[in-house]
Amino acid sequence: MFRDTYGPWCVIAGGSDGIGAAFAEEVAARGLNVVLIARRKETLAETADKVRRAHPSIEVRSLSVDLSKQDAPKTIKDATKDLEVGLFIYNVGSETQCGYFLDKPLQQWQGRLQRNFVSKAELLHHFGLQMRGRKRGGIVLMGSVSGYMGGAGFALYAGSKAFTHMFAEALWYEMREDNINVICTIVGPTDTPSMNDAYGKQEGHLTDPAYAASGTLDRLKDGPIWVADDITEFVDSFIKMTPRERSIAGSEFCANYVKGGGKLASVTEKTP
Repeated sequence: MFRDTYGPWCVIAGGSDGIGAAFAEEVAARGLNVVLIARRKETLAETADKVRRAHPSIEVRSLSVDLSKQDAPKTIKDATKDLEVGLFIYNVGSETQCGYFLDKPLQQWQGRLQRNFVSKAELLHHFGLQMRGRKRGGIVLMGSVSGYMGGAGFALYAGSKAFTHMFAEALWYEMREDNINVICTIVGPTDTPSMNDAYGKQEGHLTDPAYAASGTLDRLKDGPIWVADDITEFVDSFIKMTPRERSIAGSEFCANYVKGGGKLASVTEKTP
């Protein structure tokens, strides 16, 4: 059973809305208690209450933490030290403040580095060691189509997602001998409150958060990478390009996205 392999507790970093909230609902439905972690207290409380009402037998805890801060991992470790965590989901890292790398203050990028690289690695190491001791568990990392293209305005974000993809591939191999399943789910533009608030109501095809969450958990034993079925052709089109073609096409895609699209436009045109 799912709980026997990945329970009794699941920690979801980035669990207040969108895909994170969908993960909370899905793991609770599968019998796991949940710790929801996010910055926004009100949204976090709303999601926690919703999960409690839908699943009265499930225990839900919430913790307001900003993972772009250096002390965030310690706060989370201390808050979960009494729990047996069998599933760790890192869903933090959407980019809501795009901009050219040199046009933004270094402080902003330092926070992104902490959130998308350091906090992720530190918490994964912490919970991974616990799972190794029990010889069971699961780790979910959220990837993005951005990890396949260097889109201008999203340079550090795209780099962090490429890191996440490769990180997951290596960890899947390293941890399988300890019966720890690792998967990185690749999604495209997604219908989430955070992205709609940042860039306006998105148009065109959008990944459904519930589909991303349920599909990931269904495939947790089939890692290391799951490219969501609805964007496989889109991803393939970038993989076939040269680096220069990817940079140009990816930058044009990101520019259109910020203007209020989120639409998976054609990227087949080769620009020298």
